[in-house]
Amino acid sequence: VAPVALAEQLTGDVYSPRPGVVCDRKAQFCADSNGISLALTMENLGAQAEAVMQGRIRDAGGPSNYDLTWFGLSNGIDCKASQRVCHVSKHSDQVDAAHTRALFGR
Repeated sequence: VAPVALAEQLTGDVYSPRPGVVCDRKAQFCADSNGISLALTMENLGAQAEAVMQGRIRDAGGPSNYDLTWFGLSNGIDCKASQRVCHVSKHSDQVDAAHTRALFGR
């Protein structure tokens, strides 16, 4: 699926700069199939967004206390990299096909 086609299916401040990567301008982070990535955040959203994400991790008590593999996007979508799936919300079992495809290619 072409990135343009994916971008049309993602909502709010969430977009896919390339297959396998989803960024959230509002939440200020980017993620790939492994979860939230500081490197991708820096590359796609800049140093300020990366600093915000580093601050969240630090405020949680460090990387061991902040699960980078389970994250919510500002449009309400909830993704779990360990399960390679995104759901329509944190409390739903309904798979969001567009976000799951954008991140995990399925």
